[in-house]
Amino acid sequence: MSKQPPGPTLIQVPNLFSIVEPGVYRCASPTAAQVQFLSSLNLRTIVSLTPEHPIKPLLTIMRTSGIDFIHLGLTLWRPPGTEWKPVRDEVIKVTLEKYILDTRAHPVLLIDPIGVHQTGCVVGALREMQGWNFASTLVEYRAHAGSKHRYADEQYIELFDPDLVNLPPPQYRPSWWIPSSTIDDESSEEGEEESQTVNREVNGIVPGQEGVKPDIPDEVVVQ
Repeated sequence: MSKQPPGPTLIQVPNLFSIVEPGVYRCASPTAAQVQFLSSLNLRTIVSLTPEHPIKPLLTIMRTSGIDFIHLGLTLWRPPGTEWKPVRDEVIKVTLEKYILDTRAHPVLLIDPIGVHQTGCVVGALREMQGWNFASTLVEYRAHAGSKHRYADEQYIELFDPDLVNLPPPQYRPSWWIPSSTIDDESSEEGEEESQTVNREVNGIVPGQEGVKPDIPDEVVVQ
């Protein structure tokens, strides 16, 4: 009796995998069974945000695929007064500057052990830079965190200062990047235009020309 050939291997998606923006992904640290899925992303960079070392299957696929592994978060020491922060500011700053907002690192994958806390703070900080209102940012964070959400994470996102981050040169910024300042400027310009349109004429008088008599056309003589 001949043996039947084995069926195709089932590819498992890492926990909490999602697309942050085109070319930017996030998930929990993949297990050995989930590593194969990463090959389909054609990744250039994987950024680990915690001290945990990657598992051997992940190291293997990175070597064979030429993926750069950036191991941030290795230092557990925190400056006095910042112990409450779920992730160090330096980790957020470097991740945003060099890997999320710089297309030379794309496609990039962000990972932490459960895909919630450190990754959630980085993505939340990005949303703050993009000008999202905090309620929308919080909805996205809690959609991934579920029952594991933490007040410290949410507070960090709310208090994050976008000025901490230095943007890469314009030619390396992703096409989806629209900074909050640009959004504010456009809204301000639209508001000014609307204001000028509304104030252009009040009771038939153009502001600034109150003392000027309106032009009266000559009488038309009908012969």
